[in-house]
Amino acid sequence: MKVITMMIGILTVSVVFWVCLCQANVPAPAADQNIGLWDRSFNNMSASDCKGCHGDNVVDLHHQLINSKGLFCTTCHKMDCSSGSCLFVPFRDCFQCHSQIAGQASVHHLGQAAQNGDCVSCHGELVQNRDDGHYIPAYDASLVSPRPSAGTGVNGKGACDYCHSWGNDWGTSKLVYANKEAHHDTGMGQDYGKCVWCHDSQAETGLKIRACEQCHAPQSLHNIQIDTNNDGKIVPGGELSYRGHIGSNEDCLGCHGGAADQISIGGSSGGWSLYNPTRHHLLVQQKGKKCLDCHSLYRNLKGLFVFKDFRTCSNCHKYGGRRP
Repeated sequence: MKVITMMIGILTVSVVFWVCLCQANVPAPAADQNIGLWDRSFNNMSASDCKGCHGDNVVDLHHQLINSKGLFCTTCHKMDCSSGSCLFVPFRDCFQCHSQIAGQASVHHLGQAAQNGDCVSCHGELVQNRDDGHYIPAYDASLVSPRPSAGTGVNGKGACDYCHSWGNDWGTSKLVYANKEAHHDTGMGQDYGKCVWCHDSQAETGLKIRACEQCHAPQSLHNIQIDTNNDGKIVPGGELSYRGHIGSNEDCLGCHGGAADQISIGGSSGGWSLYNPTRHHLLVQQKGKKCLDCHSLYRNLKGLFVFKDFRTCSNCHKYGGRRP
């Protein structure tokens, strides 16, 4: 009986914790690390860190360099005969060849692909390349435009670092680095000409996100999501919170829940004179609407989630009336 009571107590605490996490004014957990590369510094690494991604056996990968790069066996397998007997010089330490300079540049981002801005070659469809012609919004900032940092919503909602901040991964408890460190520790900023890849010093605060969108634009961002119940399909708005960008309304508000969380319609006299997007976004707070009630996502022929047209009034307002 005590065991059952204890289990019920634990479950109760877990449920209460989850409800509080989703509904109360508490900071979001660190971004889930089950998608893509770890949010951490790819510098000052150990050989065991390297094997965490590349695995223990990288023999075949290196042996292919004989053909692909014209290397010789003795390029890596050097012999030292100075003692009178020939022995191999240690070659299984990654940093014999892959040098890293603390605080300047990482092993990965010294490569030509990174230097050319070809992020997709390593990060895949989680990002976009700066020069691939992808869509970047050009409209003015609104109450729900995400910011790179310092979101104006509750506990910093409305910015990338609401989730991409210092913390511990839920699954492994390993440290997750903040957005700033994860990007700066690439060492790309050592070339000042590359600072503008991420920073637009001329943009007003609300539009600094446009520089981020050179690599993290709507199409890639809205396709980052974990299938949280492992049923083989992703349901926008129907997954657990904080496991991606489109799993729940809370995920939407993490990026877009800026000042709209903190304002009200303001009464019947003039409140509804607010410009149209603001009026509709306030329905989340005032009427309990979900973001995806209007911003519906569907998979296109390429298998990517894209938004249906939601800017046609008659989609919701039939015959000039308000939708209940």
